[in-house]
Amino acid sequence: MPPIPTIRRRALPAATALLGLLVLAGCGSAASDATALGGEARPAPYPGRIGIASEPPGARCVLTNTADGSRVAEITTPAQVPLARGAAIIDAHCSAPGRMEATLAIRPVRDFAADIHHPQPIGTGVVQNAVAVRTGSTRRYNDATVYLPPTTFASAEARDAWFADRAEAMRRAAAPGIARAQRAPNATIDTADVLERYLQEDIARLDQQRAAATIERPTAPPARRR
Repeated sequence: MPPIPTIRRRALPAATALLGLLVLAGCGSAASDATALGGEARPAPYPGRIGIASEPPGARCVLTNTADGSRVAEITTPAQVPLARGAAIIDAHCSAPGRMEATLAIRPVRDFAADIHHPQPIGTGVVQNAVAVRTGSTRRYNDATVYLPPTTFASAEARDAWFADRAEAMRRAAAPGIARAQRAPNATIDTADVLERYLQEDIARLDQQRAAATIERPTAPPARRR
């Protein structure tokens, strides 16, 4: 067999390097996903819709796409809302009799379902990564519950306890996503700092509600007859 021409021998390392970058761009996702999940099970495939609930049930909610101001849906909870993948934050503004109005930011998160692989920002994955981040093609929205505080509380202690419980629940809900971003920043799109900032924004909104809540005035005892 005649020897391989010099020009082909020089081309082989370049082709091998390109193949390696392609492999890294794809397999890197699987490796970083596993690191991010840290043993957690992958979620079910995204159905293209989310459930919106409220506490108490029966709230009227308007869902708005904050990227362009368009109305996504107007519902009475609980309800299912069709919602395609995307990068926009959806605000759910809800109201109910005897309750303070409340707005929940429904943010799209990295989808770790088995068939979704986010391109890694290395080699040929740089452009693919940028497109995925911009379009939200590897994100999903999750079911959400909007909590509407009572307009009036029986006491300052009852008010403080209600809002403290909600703040703690928010921290617990945000903790897994922040931990994933800390373990594998390239797998989660949003960094741990961004997710922490979102949490602080939600708690600040909660603090504003607490400041606006009122306390029942104690009923004066009936006057004694002489």
